[in-house]
Formats: sequence, structure tokens, C-alpha cells
Amino acid sequence: MIYLKGRVIDVISGDVIQDGVVIIDGDQIHACGPVRDLPAPEEGEVYELEGGTILPGFIDCHAHLTGEEDAGSFAEGKLFGDQLVGAVYQAGLLLDAGFTGIRDMSEAGVYVSRGVERGVIRGPRILPGAKLLGITSGHIDGFPWLTKEQANAMDHMGRMVDGPDDCIRGVREQFRIGGKFIKICATGGVSSPTDRVDDVQFSREELKAIVEETERHHSYVCAHCTGNEGAYEALLAGVTCIEHGVMLTQREIDLMKEKDATLVTTLSVALGVADIPGLPDWMHEKALGCAEANRRTIAMARKAGIRIALGTDYSNSPNTPYLRLGREFEAMTRAGMTNLEAIQAGTIHAAHLMMMPDRIGSLEPGKLADIVIVDGDPLADISVLADACHVKYVFQSGRLVKSAG
Repeated sequence: MIYLKGRVIDVISGDVIQDGVVIIDGDQIHACGPVRDLPAPEEGEVYELEGGTILPGFIDCHAHLTGEEDAGSFAEGKLFGDQLVGAVYQAGLLLDAGFTGIRDMSEAGVYVSRGVERGVIRGPRILPGAKLLGITSGHIDGFPWLTKEQANAMDHMGRMVDGPDDCIRGVREQFRIGGKFIKICATGGVSSPTDRVDDVQFSREELKAIVEETERHHSYVCAHCTGNEGAYEALLAGVTCIEHGVMLTQREIDLMKEKDATLVTTLSVALGVADIPGLPDWMHEKALGCAEANRRTIAMARKAGIRIALGTDYSNSPNTPYLRLGREFEAMTRAGMTNLEAIQAGTIHAAHLMMMPDRIGSLEPGKLADIVIVDGDPLADISVLADACHVKYVFQSGRLVKSAG
């Protein structure tokens, strides 16, 4: 048995147990409650951090395991094998930041996830989506100087698909290599050179083909949506998760509520992109228009009672370091969410998109013991979640995988 003592946050009720204990038995949570009700016996390891807080492990629902920052200098780090090695190393940084689960959008995530499952890679549990699907000239088309075939061959994050048959083929290819859900680009985006943020990037026939094929694999489709029209078309087609949702209107919010769709935040990026030095002019102009629009989306989603889950869009670049993945919690509060709402977005709500709401995301008996202890009270000061330096202990399925003590 392992005993974790300190302030405990119940992310379901929002209640706080100031003098609490979480008991781990094997890979599961055995009990959680006040110390007075669950005293620690004489045997067993005890972890206690004065002034610390015990939380469920954090979950990032929009990550990119590119590995590029640690891919080395050979061939300028462009070889996928070197990037994959980088991604393996970087997966451990995610644990250090307190993230015991991620939903990844890249081919690398497929392989890293299997390594984590086998116990040969130190990293969070990963729900991989494999390559995200987009249209030629759309948000995923980052190599306009190459042919479509050349770009698809070299791009390990995205695949261009055109027409219903090609869309079905693209979906099947992702499940074939180990993808567990499908991500599409339903609108343009800030970082793509050949589109507008409000472009609608799939026809209704293409969207229908993607959603129906994904459902045959007992999974779901999430959609990158910056503009609102593409988001509306995606929701009509059966997409149940909207990424970013920067420029949504009340029409899309109402449809999301009707369909019980989830909104994934990437506010740390959305509120800060325009401030990054050295951006191309076209990207800077796009970014300026997104920040305030994203705040309005969050306000509408909160008012409608839509499930909001944490996503970062981080790839461990200098501007999106994995060790500061928790900045998304802080960004959500800057967009109007309460500290508790932000924590819920990064735990129990995110567990829904991991397709494991009954196994992770809260400190309930019987759930997997994915647990974090931080050195402060995030309900009083959300910034204690913003940096790995504040994350003192991390348990993954009951195993201690980080100890700063």
C-alpha cells in the first residue's frame, strides 16, 4: 500500500479535503477521503508534502509528439527515425510536467504509445490519432512546393485526402497503423500558408465518409476548427469534438450542446501566438484576429454548459515546451474559466476524450492510480500547475515515476 497525505481535490464535486489521504493498492486507487476516516496503518509507504495538493494526473487532449527539438543535427534533424527517438525522450518530459495521459496527433504517437504500453518507454498513456487528415491546399498542406504525393510521403503529422474514396482510404490507413481516433482539419488555420482561417475544407460528402468510416471502427472524429462554417459542417456530419473552436458562433455552440460535443482548448497558444517574435506577416495577421474570438467562444461554451477539455497544441518547440505544458491551465483562467473549471478540463473532462472516463481522470476507488502532487494550492493559485518545477510527485498506475523529494 502507498499513502498520499495532504490537500485533496475532488474534481467531480469540486470539494476539497484539507487533511486528506489517497491510498494506492497495486495499480489502482483503493480509497480516498479524510485522514480521520482512513488512517494509515503501520506498514506502507507514505508521501506527504507540506502545503501540497493531491490531484488526478493531468491529461492533454491536443498534443503533437514531433520529436523535432531533440532529433539531432544529422540531415538537419529531418529524418523520421531521428525525430522518433526525440519523441521517445520528450515523452518523459510530459510525465515530469504531471501529464499522465495525452491524446496525440502524429504518426510518432502511434509508436511511442506502444512503447509506453510495453513498459520500455517512460511516458504518459497515449491515445494516438496517427496522421491528421486534410485537403490539398488546406491547413495540413504545409509543403506547397511539393506534389501531393511527395508531401504525403514525407509528412509524418498529416495526410492530404481528396474526395470521399480517398477520405475513407485515409481513415483506414490511420487505424491500420494503430490510430485510435481520427482528427481532421475542417477549416483553415493560422500556421498554414495556402488557406484562410475561415475556409471550409471538406465537402459534406467527404465529411460523411470520414465520420461513417470512423464509427465503423468504434471511434470518433475530432476536427481542427478555427473558422465557424467548417465547424458547423463538421458537427452536422457527426464530428463530436471541436479543437480550438476559435471563431464559433452561438449556432455552433447550440449544435454542440445538442450533440454533446466537446470543445478542446488550446488557449495558451491562441492567446500568445501573435506575440511570438519573427512570425511571417501572414501568420501574425491571422493570429491577431484569433485571441479575442477565442475568449468569446469560451464564454459561450461555459454559459451553454458544454464539456470543455484541456488541449495545448504543444510540440516541445522553444515556444511550446513540454515542461511548461501546464500553462494551459493558467490560459484557461485568463479566458474566463475558474481555477476548478480549468482543473476539471485537464482531468475528468479530458478522460472522456481518452475514452477512459471510468478508469482515469478522478481520485475514485477502483480507478487507475494516475496521481500528481504539486507544491501549492491550485484553487488559490493556478500558476502552481504551470511548470514542472511545482510537480513534486507523479504516480502512473500506482508506480512512482517522478520524485522531486
